Amino acid sequence: MENNEEIRKLFKLYLEGKADPQQEETLLHYLDSVKNDDGQFSDLIQEAWGEEPSTREDSSRVDQEFEEIMAKADIRRQQKSQRFRVLQYAASIVLVCSVALGWYSYKGNQVEPLEVIEMFSRTTLQGEKLKIILSDSTVVYLGGSSTLKWPSRFVKGRHRNIRLEGEGFFEVKRDTFSPFVVHSGSIQTQVLGTSFNISAYPSDNIFSVAVRTGKVSVSEINKGVLKRLSLLTPGMKLDYYNKDQRYIVSTENTEDINSWTTNRFIFKDDNLATMMGKLERYYKVRFNLKSPSLANSRQFNATFNQKSIREVMEQIRMMSGGNIHYKITKDSLITIWGEGCK
Repeated sequence: MENNEEIRKLFKLYLEGKADPQQEETLLHYLDSVKNDDGQFSDLIQEAWGEEPSTREDSSRVDQEFEEIMAKADIRRQQKSQRFRVLQYAASIVLVCSVALGWYSYKGNQVEPLEVIEMFSRTTLQGEKLKIILSDSTVVYLGGSSTLKWPSRFVKGRHRNIRLEGEGFFEVKRDTFSPFVVHSGSIQTQVLGTSFNISAYPSDNIFSVAVRTGKVSVSEINKGVLKRLSLLTPGMKLDYYNKDQRYIVSTENTEDINSWTTNRFIFKDDNLATMMGKLERYYKVRFNLKSPSLANSRQFNATFNQKSIREVMEQIRMMSGGNIHYKITKDSLITIWGEGCK
């Protein structure tokens, strides 16, 4: 058969999968014996492509599955015969349109067993600090009276989700394809690789996120809807008020953001009640305020660097002008009162 038009008809039948064994043999013999331009049947190939469905599944999962098929089949890109070069050109359409999509359809209909990944959880005591290294080499410094929950390992290409209640400073290992996400109540903090501090105690009205290096995206989850609040850069801090769901963004010295990890405790415009709550977490103590009026009577600005709790209380007494008195008992109970009340 030497009529070129008949050969074209055979090639079209081959692309459509309608050629019988004898017709295939004739076509292959022609391709082996005749000097052909690899592109002489390109119009037929384009026509076959044009008849494919316009809607395709182009997700990364299809790409991954197709790569696995190609790897398992050990398909060679270099062919010695001209026949294989031409048929490989034509078969590329069949592979992409039918094999990959067919495999994805098959996989999509299978019930894949769920991969079980062990979850870890750690809760610290009052006055306790803990350093935790996650499977991706991310370092977490967990503050007192805090709980961290995380998976034993992270899956490449998926979000690295963990949960925090309390305070933690994070030094996240960068992974562009696997964002690191911290869930704290209704606040979600997402990064690729950076260092930042989160204070999110369930008993507190204010949750805060402060960035030391890199960029951090802070979002709010409300009734299943995720809404970005702000994109923070170094030296920025977001305070989220749980009760009325509002937030403010301010600036902070980057060196102060994780100061608590080195026993340097900083208070800025905090009242006595707020200070007592934080000191209970930093030190293993309890407070008994016998003069309720002192709780919000004034605000304090102070830095306690490597100080014992007794030194801290003495400095608070002096800052109050001698109006605040305290007593520390052996069971770490600190009683506080004002003038005229004991």
